[in-house]
Amino acid sequence: MAHKLLIDAGNTRVKVALMDSEGHLEPWLNVNYDELIEHRVPDNIESVWIASVSSEERNNRLHQWLEGFDKAIIRVTTEAQAFGVTNSYSEFKNLGVDRWLAIVGAFNEQPKATVIIDAGTAITVDWVDQEGQHLGGWIAPGVHLMKHSVINRAPGVFVGYEGDDHWGKAHQLGQSTPDCLLNGCVNTFVGLVRQAIAVSETELDWFDYRILFSGGSIPLLPNDLKRRGEVRSELVLQGLACYARQS
Repeated sequence: MAHKLLIDAGNTRVKVALMDSEGHLEPWLNVNYDELIEHRVPDNIESVWIASVSSEERNNRLHQWLEGFDKAIIRVTTEAQAFGVTNSYSEFKNLGVDRWLAIVGAFNEQPKATVIIDAGTAITVDWVDQEGQHLGGWIAPGVHLMKHSVINRAPGVFVGYEGDDHWGKAHQLGQSTPDCLLNGCVNTFVGLVRQAIAVSETELDWFDYRILFSGGSIPLLPNDLKRRGEVRSELVLQGLACYARQS
């Protein structure tokens, strides 16, 4: 049976899913770019659908992985309107394709007022109402980016500190400069999520709405916030599937 290969090429990781002839998605890979080479593209692929927000160098790695594939490769880009969703940007192409597809995927799964919070390299928040109108959003530095922006600007304060494998904790105070930084970054993220909920309920007057979480930093949220929503790591692939099914 022939399949379509759907690729969500992010800033740091690549998510890949297979879609069968009936339009059903099966997640396959969630790897960093260096790990792609360890996996062979299946023989029964009839077309490849790509959504990429990655750098040129990482896009080149992706295309090297697909080298030898001689059938259609379709790169999906942001549109002003599609699949019942209307983009709020006046310059619609400036909305990242990952955000666009996450909105499309969420709305086509359930046409309901929704807040989408993706916490990866950057933290993005997008609002879409029950009519499919994208209302706008926010972009902020991700937790890792916040941490390293401070370390890079004040390297003398963090001499000998190896922070890539360490993360702060919500609702906790630090008793060392590294711990204060780690906890400060996490609690900044937590504050942004709480503010997104507050805006939804006080400014937009939403009470019957969905909160969808994705991204590697979501486990850092306290349980009371995680319980407010659903963790949905495949939203971009779901939006990409709308395009692949249409073809």
